[in-house]
Amino acid sequence: MAPPLVMRNMIHGYAKKAIAVGFTSAISATVFFYLGYVKPRHDKYEEFFKNYDPYTRMREICASNKGYMHTCPQELAKLYEEKGKGIAALE
Repeated sequence: MAPPLVMRNMIHGYAKKAIAVGFTSAISATVFFYLGYVKPRHDKYEEFFKNYDPYTRMREICASNKGYMHTCPQELAKLYEEKGKGIAALE
């Protein structure tokens, strides 16, 4: 005798529901991560670099804190002097 119709292909129904729930939760997690984490950071970087001038910032760093960056013109001049190499006059 055949089993009742309710019991036939039960695992297929559960599998389809599990796949649908997993796919839906994966898509929603991706969207929430993008909107909650990636997009705000991207917007902040866009706003920061819209007005950022790296050369002005380098001049500020070199003027305020001597020895902070070894690539400041004054620091490079000292290094070249120590090695005995000639350089043009600094402004």
